[in-house]
Amino acid sequence: MLEEETEFPLEMMFSFFEGVKRKGPGSETSTLKALSLLKELPANPQIAEFGCGSGVATIPLARSLDCSVIAVEIHQPFLDELAAIAVREGLADRIKTVQADMGIPPFPNGSFDVIWSEAAIYNVGFKRGLQLWKPLLRSGGYIVVSEVVWLTSAPPSKAKEFWEAEYPMMTMVEQNINTMSELGYDPVGHFILPLEDWQNYYDPLQEHVDEFRLMHSANAAAQNLADCLQSEIDLWKECGSSFGYCFFIGRSF
Repeated sequence: MLEEETEFPLEMMFSFFEGVKRKGPGSETSTLKALSLLKELPANPQIAEFGCGSGVATIPLARSLDCSVIAVEIHQPFLDELAAIAVREGLADRIKTVQADMGIPPFPNGSFDVIWSEAAIYNVGFKRGLQLWKPLLRSGGYIVVSEVVWLTSAPPSKAKEFWEAEYPMMTMVEQNINTMSELGYDPVGHFILPLEDWQNYYDPLQEHVDEFRLMHSANAAAQNLADCLQSEIDLWKECGSSFGYCFFIGRSF
């Protein structure tokens, strides 16, 4: 018999994503493309990465630069996995993990040359994140974030209903660029993530959802979580051309 509880706790969602390498759309190729747009970095730049997950962006950044990365994540098991990978990759001296809420960053102003966040700024909102993190940047520092955006002004009703419920602050690329300018950043560049970056996320996620259903067949909360994730996957397959992730790169002066 299924358990009566149908809502899934936040900890269950975190636990689910411990089994998924990539927690959101993206790829190492796109990470490095965004990095290539940062033209005037100092020697040994200091980087903060908010919402690092288990390090799918952290590792390429640390491997590509003579840098120090503070990887910030609220869920400690993700950080434990990242720390183990960093040791295995010979990058432990470049990466420090910090368990913290990205909405309450525990760092003094002017600490970083780069702030990085892939598929995570939605947790605080695009505008709020840019406002909140700007004081942490040194003069001339960069902010690099990927954010979900509308790719059309007339999305299908199914997509509109889904995103209005999940992330009502979602807007279009030009509006986010304007917001970046209004907040005192020089928009350096932006680009839409390719189809492959979504497949990098959703193909393994689909496999994990199917396995999760079988493992927790008697748990109504787990089935509800699987239903929610399946709805997201199905929406992307049907309406994915109407929305996407976009990298935004800005510079603070």
